[in-house]
Amino acid sequence: MITGNSKFLSLAILAIASLLPTGTWADDAKRIFPEFEWDTKLNSVSFDRDKFVGQRFSAKCMRGKRSDIVIHGTGAYSSDSPLCTAAAHAGKIGEDGGVVTIQLNPGIERYVGSEQNGVTSADRPATKRSFVFVDDASAEAANEILLSNAPNLKWDSKFTGTGFAYKQLTGQRFTFRCPSVQGELRKRSIVGTDRYAFSSIVCRAAVHAGKLTTEGGFVTVELGAGGKKLVGSIRNGIESRSGSSGPGTLSFVENPA
Repeated sequence: MITGNSKFLSLAILAIASLLPTGTWADDAKRIFPEFEWDTKLNSVSFDRDKFVGQRFSAKCMRGKRSDIVIHGTGAYSSDSPLCTAAAHAGKIGEDGGVVTIQLNPGIERYVGSEQNGVTSADRPATKRSFVFVDDASAEAANEILLSNAPNLKWDSKFTGTGFAYKQLTGQRFTFRCPSVQGELRKRSIVGTDRYAFSSIVCRAAVHAGKLTTEGGFVTVELGAGGKKLVGSIRNGIESRSGSSGPGTLSFVENPA
């Protein structure tokens, strides 16, 4: 169970979560999703790590079904359970597959197995991390965990320094918290307009993109493909320069449901 540092913080998080838009993250047809077979686990894309707790991951499950794949849990699954087999157990996909979105959460005390939708899961003792599938019905509880665990950035934190800049995570969306500005901002470099280089400072780029002010707040980035020439501009009091995107790009999207 997630607890805040204070009752005030907990209420503030719930208030923010109630303002976030509804609907799943998998609705955007333009996004790039990794293709997962029914035995593929989150560690295949280095996502099963503590630093990603609270964050979400979307994948396209390919057609197929394997009844001999072991998964653990019901509703919440151990983080080493194959994603697509768990999705079938949870009723999120059928044999034709489809796009699903999970949220990596702290582990739970015990996973209880069951038989659902033609898939059997097993019992298991506690693990360090778990995942749940995110949809409209689970959005409120998922948002509280996401916002409680969003990494805190500084006004000179580059995306390449967050530990999230993996090329294999292209197409994924991650949420961060930017603090309010204390004093005057010193000049720092960002590259691009609307799409920004991986080396850009996240909070400054968010102000440039119109998704944040110097009062701070939550921002969500989507990872795009690299190898692009990016054009600089001056927006919202922030100057960006032209240059190469490097291994990937960032764009800012609405905070998740």
